[in-house]
Amino acid sequence: MKYCDTDKLSIRKMDKTSAKKMVVKYHYSHLWTKCSVALGLFYDTGKQHAFFDEAEEKMIGVIVYGDPVGRNPGSSIAEGLEHTQVYELARLYIHDGYGNNIESWSISQSMDWLRKNFSHILALISYASLMEGHVGTIYQATNWIYQGNSLRW
Repeated sequence: MKYCDTDKLSIRKMDKTSAKKMVVKYHYSHLWTKCSVALGLFYDTGKQHAFFDEAEEKMIGVIVYGDPVGRNPGSSIAEGLEHTQVYELARLYIHDGYGNNIESWSISQSMDWLRKNFSHILALISYASLMEGHVGTIYQATNWIYQGNSLRW
C-alpha cells in the first residue's frame, strides 16, 4: 500500500453528534465516550460538489479528545500538571484504504489543531486496549511516551 496523500486530507472541528455516529458504527468498541472536542478527517475526492461551488469531500475519520479518566492523570506525566491541562485521546477511527501512515499523520495534525485552538492543554494521554491486542504502536510511531502496562489481574 502507498503512503496517504496528505494533499487530499484536512482536519477540522466537527459536531459531536456526527462524531458519535461514526464512532458507534465503526470503532471497534462501538461505544461513545466523554468528548470535549471532536475532529473530523476529510478527504478531497477531486470532484466538484454537485450543489455548491466547492470541492466534494468525504468524512473518512474522527479523532475524539476528552477529559481524562482518573482523578489526577497529569501527575503521571509531570508534577504540578493540572487535570484541566490534560486531554485524553479517547477515540480514533479512520476508514481503511487511504494509505499507510494516515493514523499517525492525523494524530499529528490534530495535535497541531489543539495547540492553536486549545492552548491551555499542555499534555495528552491515551490508552491502548490490551484486550483488543493493541500495544500502542500508532502512539509510539508518533513519539508518545510509553508508560507501561496498567493491566492488573
